[in-house]
Amino acid sequence: MPCITFLSDFGRRDYYVAAVKGVILDTCPAATLVDISHEVEPHNVREAAFTLAAAYSCFPKRSLHLVVVDPGVGSSRKPIVVAAQQHTFVAPDNGVLSLIFERENISEVVEIRNESFFRKPVSPTFHGRDLFAPVIAHLACGVPLAEFGPVSTDFVTIDLGSVRCEAPDTVRGTVIHIDRFGNVITSIRSTHLSAPLDVTGSRQVEIDGKKIDKHYDYYAQAKPGEIFSVIGSSGHLEAAALSCSAAELLSVRVGAEVRVRSVLSESQATRSRTSS
Repeated sequence: MPCITFLSDFGRRDYYVAAVKGVILDTCPAATLVDISHEVEPHNVREAAFTLAAAYSCFPKRSLHLVVVDPGVGSSRKPIVVAAQQHTFVAPDNGVLSLIFERENISEVVEIRNESFFRKPVSPTFHGRDLFAPVIAHLACGVPLAEFGPVSTDFVTIDLGSVRCEAPDTVRGTVIHIDRFGNVITSIRSTHLSAPLDVTGSRQVEIDGKKIDKHYDYYAQAKPGEIFSVIGSSGHLEAAALSCSAAELLSVRVGAEVRVRSVLSESQATRSRTSS
């Protein structure tokens, strides 16, 4: 049975999620549908891109992933299918797949043009139901990728938080997401750090100029209300606070600057001043 995931900003109040799922199941009744989330902030392509990147690799090989966060619906933005080595993605070409292009070995990108696969009539305000849903359903049923349209080599990517490694041993990034617990997730991943952060305080994390000296392996190591850094489950560096919101305590938002730098011990600092 094909596995299809679904990520959107539709919420749960309206009929939109159910309508999309209904169209998919009408074409591919054997499909297993799994919701990633429908609580992405409306039109927030960046949040959707992070959420997708954090979740998709947990699914079985050959899974298909539908993303409908589409502020440009009805405009000239392209609908695309992106085939990676183990996963396939169907989405608007608006940057929502930026991290997929960055992390995956992409074999082909196809612009969806073959209207014979669309649900008729196509609403210019609901491509999720009338265009993307039937396309991913037909893909799940085994229709070859080439049937949907021509190969595309021109697609949109957006900067979701560039990471810069600077000397001496300094890494700069940005806040890219704040989750419902108030954890402040940055663009810096564990792979960007020359050595793991530890409790010795040899390196310091700064977010929007606010210094964080504590680093733990998991949340319960901290005292209630203590702000600390941690490598979260997505592999990204986070600022967190036990039992409360680090974002509120730090008064930071998405886009804030992040810096990780080495901190000299007192003896090291004395030797450095003496030698200079």
